[in-house]
Amino acid sequence: MNCRAGFKYAAGWWLIGIVLITFPTSSQAQPKKEQVMTALIYKFARFVTWPESSLPDQPSPLIIAVISEGSLQKELFSLKGKQVEGRTIVVKQISLKMALTPNLPYHILYIPQSTDGQLASLLQAVTKQPVLTISTMQDFALKGGILYLQDNLPTIRFSINLDRAEQAGLIISSKLFRLAKKVIINGQEREGP
Repeated sequence: MNCRAGFKYAAGWWLIGIVLITFPTSSQAQPKKEQVMTALIYKFARFVTWPESSLPDQPSPLIIAVISEGSLQKELFSLKGKQVEGRTIVVKQISLKMALTPNLPYHILYIPQSTDGQLASLLQAVTKQPVLTISTMQDFALKGGILYLQDNLPTIRFSINLDRAEQAGLIISSKLFRLAKKVIINGQEREGP
């Protein structure tokens, strides 16, 4: 195994370890896919910097908006009240119609697979807004979303569209994109380090 592959392998296990520590389980129970994905979203939020204009003062919360209902959406509500950089997480369920309205005050938008037919409209509604879009929808990062989560355990993989993050005014830590399976930068999809 070369040095680069060794680093990525070790870093991947580090991230999985952090996720499993966040959601402890008994020795007999394995975490559900939704629990692992929720823990990842929580950890990812720590590696993203939003512009000051979207988080103007310290007491303002970090708002996660979830569209429709589903097992992952329900699990995301377990993040309510947790802290990221001193900000309390607020989780709100919103309708598809509301998500299509530009300039809504949320920082993270989880887009479920069930909205695939509306994806272009959803992404258009948040274009150039400081919103971290996340989905498990196939090729989400290639279609213009920021963070694609591949939802098959035990392997946890994700892709990041850095071009789209930059358009949104978000800064994603290099620590995070070094762990990504694929990164889109300057219009090119590249394998992660």
